[in-house]
Amino acid sequence: MRTILLLILLSLLSAYVVFPVTDKEATRVAKLRCELSSDKKTLKVVDVAKATNTFYSVSGFVLSPIIIPVSGLLSGSYTLVNNIYFYGEQKIKCDDSANESH
Repeated sequence: MRTILLLILLSLLSAYVVFPVTDKEATRVAKLRCELSSDKKTLKVVDVAKATNTFYSVSGFVLSPIIIPVSGLLSGSYTLVNNIYFYGEQKIKCDDSANESH
């Protein structure tokens, strides 16, 4: 029973990957206020089969338990480092611009 549930779950997740995308609204507001050079990222889960209008082969199905966590881990690490830089730059530049206006 567990094996069948696991196979159903894997088949549902077999076409998904995680990658970072720019948070356009947060980036736009921050750039207007503080003239930042970096941008804020968020993670997006995408169904690759629907996006490319293709279907995975058996090898894609077999590799999906590896691809999904690995893409999430790599994209999450990149997003974390990028957002730390973004918030640090925002704190430095916005605090400097607020102090200069007083």
